[in-house]
Amino acid sequence: MEERILEECRGRRVVFRLVEAELPNGLRMRFDRVVFPNAVAVLPVFSDGTILLERQYRPVIGEYIVEAPAGVVDPGEEPEEAARRELEEETGYRARKLVPVGRGYTAPGYSTEMLYLYLAPDPEPGEARPEEHEIISNVRIKISEALEKISKGEIRDLKTIALIYMAKSWLESREG
Repeated sequence: MEERILEECRGRRVVFRLVEAELPNGLRMRFDRVVFPNAVAVLPVFSDGTILLERQYRPVIGEYIVEAPAGVVDPGEEPEEAARRELEEETGYRARKLVPVGRGYTAPGYSTEMLYLYLAPDPEPGEARPEEHEIISNVRIKISEALEKISKGEIRDLKTIALIYMAKSWLESREG
């Protein structure tokens, strides 16, 4: 696809581009593209049927949300390394093992971000090192409680919702 960047604006981690391109059907169009680094999300799953989420203040939306530990993949870093780093930095737990459960685009209508999803069975205590701007507290709950919170609209982060359902399925497949 032949394309031309018409405008560009850079933020702290984001590049916004107005792009003109020829589509496979020959039509030319203009569209917005947000260039964003790849990211990871990891859900700690404990043998007692609980999971570890975090309550984090997100300034972009101006509120606290309950979500899985997540963050961007740094340049030169593999997604699994980023998942291990983010888990310990944000929660104080270290992954003994990471189970990759999927990857996908977060918003392919406008963003380049690819999100890699992991489960971390029975993580061990480590040392939390949140970034200065991160306001985070751990929330350890049963998967059944998390599913109820999803149905009530109390957990609204889509990556977290996907990971909770993946963890439920993963645990059921191990039991059966």
